[in-house]
Amino acid sequence: MEWETFGERVVELFGKAWDRLPQILLTFLVGYILMKLAIVVIRNIIRVSKAKQALKDILVSVISLALWLLLIAAVLQQMGLTQLAFALSGFVAIAGLAITAGASSLVQDLISGIFLAQDPDFNVGDYLKVTEVEGTIEKMDARKIRLRDNNGKLHVLPNSTFDKASWVVIKKN
Repeated sequence: MEWETFGERVVELFGKAWDRLPQILLTFLVGYILMKLAIVVIRNIIRVSKAKQALKDILVSVISLALWLLLIAAVLQQMGLTQLAFALSGFVAIAGLAITAGASSLVQDLISGIFLAQDPDFNVGDYLKVTEVEGTIEKMDARKIRLRDNNGKLHVLPNSTFDKASWVVIKKN
């Protein structure tokens, strides 16, 4: 691309953007207001959860970043930079898929926890062995199981560990 044609293209894009300035500003303003409302609603929904504050803050910041990227993509599209807007939207979609793929272990732990909670051979107070760990089940939650061994060490294992490996019940409570 020659510099003259590049410069002419930039001037042309700015000219079109100037003609659409009211639409661009309206898109940004409405998008900004909707984004802020969505963040307030999400914060209120998350507030009632029992998750740690750090996890809540991370979730809100990831959602906020995605909303900002979508707003910028909408403004770029209004400016006539549709290819850049599509690239930005594609990035958001790929990032969402990456987060979903990363969350698969979380979902696996949750499902395993549900099945383990219903298993008659698996209860708090039982003494068992799984993989190399042997101990008494102290606590079970949605994602992890805590085993205390004979030396007093606490072993925290994901629920999916018990789903993937066989365990031996040594003593029932």
